[in-house]
Amino acid sequence: MAALLKLTLIYVAAAQVGLLLLLAYLALSRRGPLGEGASVGLLLFAALVGVLGAFLAVVWRWV
Repeated sequence: MAALLKLTLIYVAAAQVGLLLLLAYLALSRRGPLGEGASVGLLLFAALVGVLGAFLAVVWRWV
C-alpha cells in the first residue's frame, strides 16, 4: 500500500511541476488571453506529465 501511495504522490507532484512550468512559459511568452478550451489542454498536459513522472518512478525503482 505504501508503494501505491508513493507512486500517487509522485504522479501528483510531477503533474503540478509540469503545469507550473507550462503556466510560467505561457505567462512569459504570451501577451493576450488564452483561447477557449485552453483549460482542457492544460489539464491534459498536467495529466500527461503526471503519467510520465509515475512511469519514470516505476522504471527508476526497477533499475
